[in-house]
Amino acid sequence: MLALIVDDELEIREGLRTKIPWADYGVEETAVADDGDTALAIARARMPDLVVTDIRMNRMSGLELLERLSAERPEGWKGIVISGYDDFDIVRQAMKLGAMDYILKPINTDELGEILTRTIGQLRKERIERERQSRLQSHLTSALPKMRDEVMRELIELTYDPYRETRIVHKLKTLELDWLLRGNLALLLVEVDDLKSIEKRDGSRLEKELILFGIGNVAKQTLEEDTPLASVLVPDHRDRWAIVLECPENGRLDACKELGALLIDRVNRYVKVNVSVAVSSGCGDTTRLHALYQEAEDILMQKAVYGGNRMLTSLGWENEAERDVPSIAQTDEALDLVRYGTDEDIRTAMDRFVEMVKCWGAGHIRDTQQRIFEWLLSLFKKAAAFGWTDRTWERNPVIVWERLEKFDTLESLREQSEQILLSIAEDFRSHAAPPSQIIQEADKFIRAHYAESLTLPSVSAAVHVTPVWLSKLFKKEMHKTFLEHLTDIRMEKAKRMLVDVQYKIYEISSSVGYKDPVHFTKVFKRHAGLTPKEYRRLQGIADE
Repeated sequence: MLALIVDDELEIREGLRTKIPWADYGVEETAVADDGDTALAIARARMPDLVVTDIRMNRMSGLELLERLSAERPEGWKGIVISGYDDFDIVRQAMKLGAMDYILKPINTDELGEILTRTIGQLRKERIERERQSRLQSHLTSALPKMRDEVMRELIELTYDPYRETRIVHKLKTLELDWLLRGNLALLLVEVDDLKSIEKRDGSRLEKELILFGIGNVAKQTLEEDTPLASVLVPDHRDRWAIVLECPENGRLDACKELGALLIDRVNRYVKVNVSVAVSSGCGDTTRLHALYQEAEDILMQKAVYGGNRMLTSLGWENEAERDVPSIAQTDEALDLVRYGTDEDIRTAMDRFVEMVKCWGAGHIRDTQQRIFEWLLSLFKKAAAFGWTDRTWERNPVIVWERLEKFDTLESLREQSEQILLSIAEDFRSHAAPPSQIIQEADKFIRAHYAESLTLPSVSAAVHVTPVWLSKLFKKEMHKTFLEHLTDIRMEKAKRMLVDVQYKIYEISSSVGYKDPVHFTKVFKRHAGLTPKEYRRLQGIADE
């Protein structure tokens, strides 16, 4: 404990320092100052526990010193003032500023001892109370996340029960989550792709926990920095992260989809694993959170159709950034762009040229030119393998470099790169298969393999295009998504089998590509408006 003695009279100052047995009162060290200015500087630097100061001093008075200290350090110290008999009004002001007690001149050491005993006793009592409050706050701070997780898991994982509502509302208010009670909410569910395979690898339990922890950190930082909407992040009991997000109106689901795409990109980049994100189809209040959560769980099952590492909604593959605009950074997608895209498709995709270049992190224009040159050569090689006839670049690649070297802004380099892509596209149009032929081949493959676990990537591999471009062609040529077309084919076959009494419904389910008869029933009802049993009855066939 440190005491600061302040008095402009040397005799009084030194007398207090040397004649009072400070150690007997628990004061290990004393410091002195001959005026208020010096005392304030010492107090700021050393944070004394006790300040014993004269009221009347030149320059800064003891009263002003106490006032300044009280403003800068409201607690953790006590003041004792020394005054003359005619200073009572000033002493009263000092007491209002937090002085613990006062002593009159000439100083009686016994009286000062009693005052020190009371003052230091009060200091110790307050210190113990502050430590107790700090421990309580620390315990509360560490418990809050667990309490939040528990109440949020209750909301999303358990069916709504009105008898629990009062208790849950109280908990939400206590945990500062009462914003959940004020409006519509959307739900995102983030799941690591192939997590079970990671978990089963030898010695990988720690790796799994680190992966989940890393995803949580990425999600937390993204929510804090990249969305103005109120949100809460919670781990569920199936090693997934659920995000409940403020959704003032259904149109704000676009913001949820943007958030999902951003999360996938950042988890890929920083955690180095693939994840899929399911977005609920609509918004609802806290009573509907469980239904939204269940819907998101069903949506995640679409990974079996579309593949993982993408954003999914009830309508299927909904990563707008990838589905509608191929990524020029991926040379396979850029290749399909020049093979099957229109000039407008190419110009739209090239809107991301600057973003692609910035991701490379090239610090100098020559480095940027070099990376663009390498990107173009990679595209040229793939294009040549699929029938591009121009071989000038192969015979003399320096021509391409010299063309890029003439330009030193991203805008001009983008223009040159775009012109090169357009010229490749023009060459392909003269001999490549039209988009309709690709769709015909895809349709033929789907009809031959619909009973298998088909995915968009597996079908795209069979017809030699990227999943991004096949998805785009389905919408353009057939005016429906890949999943809708696959489902139509499966339901057509299911209807034909349902009118044949030799097949059980679970056999039909398996035959048309659904391992889970319950899921098959849901899909069939959504497609036909009737359950398989109801459809059979309508055809005059009795129940199984």
